Amino acid sequence: MQGAPPSVLHGEAGARTARRLLFHAHHQGFFSYALLGKDEWERVLLERGFVEEDVDLERGGVSETPHAFQAVRMRYGLDAAGAMLVVALRYAPDLAPEPAAARAARGLSPLPLPEAGKPVVTIGRFARGNWYREINARLAACAAAMSTEMATAGLPFFPPKRWQRFSNSRFPEKGLAVAAGLGSIGRNGLLIAEASRVTTTTTAKVPFPYASSAVLLGLMLLPFDIEEALMPRRRPPRTALSFCGNCRRCVEACPTGALHVAQQPVFERERCIQYYSSQLETLPAFIEASWQDQLYGCDLCLNACPYFRPDPEAYTDRGAIGGSLDAVSIARMSDDQLRALLKGSSLDQKWIAPGALRRNATLALRKRGASREAQ
Repeated sequence: MQGAPPSVLHGEAGARTARRLLFHAHHQGFFSYALLGKDEWERVLLERGFVEEDVDLERGGVSETPHAFQAVRMRYGLDAAGAMLVVALRYAPDLAPEPAAARAARGLSPLPLPEAGKPVVTIGRFARGNWYREINARLAACAAAMSTEMATAGLPFFPPKRWQRFSNSRFPEKGLAVAAGLGSIGRNGLLIAEASRVTTTTTAKVPFPYASSAVLLGLMLLPFDIEEALMPRRRPPRTALSFCGNCRRCVEACPTGALHVAQQPVFERERCIQYYSSQLETLPAFIEASWQDQLYGCDLCLNACPYFRPDPEAYTDRGAIGGSLDAVSIARMSDDQLRALLKGSSLDQKWIAPGALRRNATLALRKRGASREAQ
């Protein structure tokens, strides 16, 4: 899929469109947001490449093959895409699971919620609701509002479907966020985002919490470009570890040694519990020894971070499965049952093997049994 180069908005039309788009991003509750011109995000793609499809996208891996790079460009029609909106959304510290009646209305079976005293498996905070779909929905609202405003102002009309939206995607989202001035990469390899606040005329920092690592990222490709000189001023890119200083809490919190103290963030994916929680393969002995009750995800390095500040007022009803499920029920489910149970949730991803989730629940049960025997 290829197309002609995007149209470019010039003068006051471009400047006002950029300001209004950031205003709508603020109105949709995004914690941090900025615009990148086409030349800027193209540069990041050339430097960073795309994420491979067969890895856990939350941690990521980079494609180095020219064919794969060009295939993704063609798939999303990037030659015809214009500027890019980059956003960060703070997620909630926890979410209540979706009630059985609401799930039944959508044709889904009830969640196997744990009873008091029964063994559980836990879900990482970022995955307790489908925040990725929430981000895309809020970006869609931005696109709809801007399409209407632009048509009313006599500017070219681009229907909302032309504004492509992505979250937890194959794009190098963290690299794009840094280039857009959203924040800095922390020692655990994740983004620490700085808050933004936009009015129709200005951009400024906001009070506490001015920075948070409890964020997920989203992107929206605009169907037009905007002159870089007309973009609202954004923060210059921060170097990695800008917020970390000499802090090493995340390194000390990781039981498997996936993180290291160095001049740049060092993350070894093959030593990360979260990585293995989605992979159907034999667990290395040191990973199994450190396993607790994780079903998917691992919050240990995030919980240790002084910038881990979830938003207690954040909410989504999309794919809300809560923080824990009954371990016995999960361990007994077939692949098809697990896929049906987790449909629409953050765990409904092709790189998350149902067999891995079943293994995780079985391991958590075995660990709990061993712990009780030792008491």
